[in-house]
Amino acid sequence: MDIFLKTIGSINDETRVKILKFIYKNGEVCVCDIESSFNMVQSRVSRHLKILKEAGFLKVNRVGRWAYYSVRSPLDSFRQSILQEIDTLPIDIPTLSKSCESDKKVLVMCTGNSCRSIIAEALINANLPDIIAYSCGTKPAGKVNENAKKVLLKHGVWNEKYHSKNISEVIDIEFDLVVTVCDSAKEECPIFPKPVKKIHLSFEDPDGKGVEEFEKTYNEIKNKLLPMVEDEI
Repeated sequence: MDIFLKTIGSINDETRVKILKFIYKNGEVCVCDIESSFNMVQSRVSRHLKILKEAGFLKVNRVGRWAYYSVRSPLDSFRQSILQEIDTLPIDIPTLSKSCESDKKVLVMCTGNSCRSIIAEALINANLPDIIAYSCGTKPAGKVNENAKKVLLKHGVWNEKYHSKNISEVIDIEFDLVVTVCDSAKEECPIFPKPVKKIHLSFEDPDGKGVEEFEKTYNEIKNKLLPMVEDEI
């Protein structure tokens, strides 16, 4: 009964209904874009988002200093039916207004996108403010190496959105910097739609080795690559 009342209580406010419909329509949205689109102060937006998240409607992914909100998936049938009803309501929601475009975007590439580039992506997002990192592979393995995930979890920088993917998933993003972390990726680095600065710093592949080697790779990337990215961006 408490969960039911909390769910119903979370949508007894017109602004929260609008925010929920806004996120439902636009997909994953940065909190700063919600503030900009609704012309609302951060404290008020955060309060509404917290209530909707605690009611089970939303999930949050943190990338660097930004928080991105989206509808929880999978969503139970009760909340899904509420969302569908809200979607049909004749209420006006603002147009998505991007306000985080000042963030620099970095792409980290290796061959399999299961170890080195994933670790680098997580470290950049966790440690370099105003930079959003992505990663991909020239021949993606299709999954993150379990030891890489263990090390990132240990250091508190793992995010469930990290996954092994092909360049095709990110090729249309306008990157400010492309980083290759293995020699093969450097040789096979594709041509991007727009000119982009590229740097290379190779790290030994820990795949197939013990978790201690992944810890070593983590420290090398943190100590060598992060200062380089910060200088080049």
